[in-house]
Amino acid sequence: MTDKVPAIPKKKTRVRISDEMRQCVELMAAEGLPVRMAAERAGLVADTAVRNMRKPHVLKLFNQRVKEVRDNASQAAYMRINHLSLASTNERVKLDASKWVAGVDGISPVQKVQGNHFHSHEFGGFGYPDLEPIDVTPEDDDIL
Repeated sequence: MTDKVPAIPKKKTRVRISDEMRQCVELMAAEGLPVRMAAERAGLVADTAVRNMRKPHVLKLFNQRVKEVRDNASQAAYMRINHLSLASTNERVKLDASKWVAGVDGISPVQKVQGNHFHSHEFGGFGYPDLEPIDVTPEDDDIL
């Protein structure tokens, strides 16, 4: 008889990530900056940020933020283009953005209708019937 001792659940400890490191992770996930550039903008020493990125809880936070950015990328792009269609000072940018938004919403832009017709003809040559040769030499009585 073997008595199994119930496993003692691990005590969850809260891990702390500094505000600067959170900002660094946010810059890396949202703007795609390398860790050293993100650390500089967040006010961290680059080596400290690199060392912190090796920690599982910081890496988990980074992966979560990247997933959120990817999951919302299409919606964010739509909102940016919609904003451009309303607020741009360049008329061409407004027009192109409006066309794109309309296309996403199922409204196709006015297009020039043009039909192209292509014809092809083949000529196989002329056909001649095979006739018996005709003797065309003049006879003496035809000349008179």
